Amino acid sequence: MKICNTKGETIWQSESVNCLRGADLYGAVLSGADLYGAVLSGANLNGAVLSGANLYGANLRGANLYGADLYRANLYGADLRGADLYRANLYGADLRKANLSGAKLRGANLYGADLSGADLYEADLSGANLRKAHLRKAHLRGANLYGANLRGAGLYEADLTDTKGLIKIMGVTQGNFYWKRFDKGLKNNGYRFKVGVNTLKDGEVFASDERILCSYPGFHFASRSWCAEEYPNRPLEALIRIPEDAKINEPWATDGKASADMIEIIKVFDVNTGKDVTDQYR
Repeated sequence: MKICNTKGETIWQSESVNCLRGADLYGAVLSGADLYGAVLSGANLNGAVLSGANLYGANLRGANLYGADLYRANLYGADLRGADLYRANLYGADLRKANLSGAKLRGANLYGADLSGADLYEADLSGANLRKAHLRKAHLRGANLYGANLRGAGLYEADLTDTKGLIKIMGVTQGNFYWKRFDKGLKNNGYRFKVGVNTLKDGEVFASDERILCSYPGFHFASRSWCAEEYPNRPLEALIRIPEDAKINEPWATDGKASADMIEIIKVFDVNTGKDVTDQYR
């Protein structure tokens, strides 16, 4: 048996943890605890520390996890329907295929969390930090994303039907100027760019970066600050314009990169020296 210390009490954890329905575990310290398949429905885990805990397949339906620390916890397939996770720390947590429908995740920290295939139907994610979270094939129908930070989040094949609060912050339009960073020789994943207009051929699908997110497919571009932060080691930086007849694929709810089927490279700069090297790439 393992002993889990909590505020003023001790919980003895046996191999089968199935008798914690509605338990009062306020502020409990359960870091690294093995709670595989545990029944914690309706339990009070307000402020509990569950960092690194194994909650694979656990039943946390309607549980109070307000402000709980679930840093890198394993919640694969967990039932969190209607759970209160307001301001909870779920940094790097494994929430693949978890059921979070109707869950309250307002202000929660989900940075880098894996929510692939998770059910977030009508979940409240307002103000949540979903930066670099994985939401591939996640079900977000009717979810509230007002004020959520989705920068760098992977939303490939996610269901965003009737989602609230998805706004286009970048405001990309034809004729606008943006930036793009390149590897040496204006190459990127085998595609060779040139100064002037670069256009995708009919039927050609091009993804310019190794991390294909919500702006796939096309030529990717972003603000200068975003490029500098996400690709600091790329040696070349280009000022680009979006042609008037370009088709734009703009990401939702992010100030990150967008893409278009054509971009016009205006100038090229050496990132390290700031020198204009455009003439070398005409």
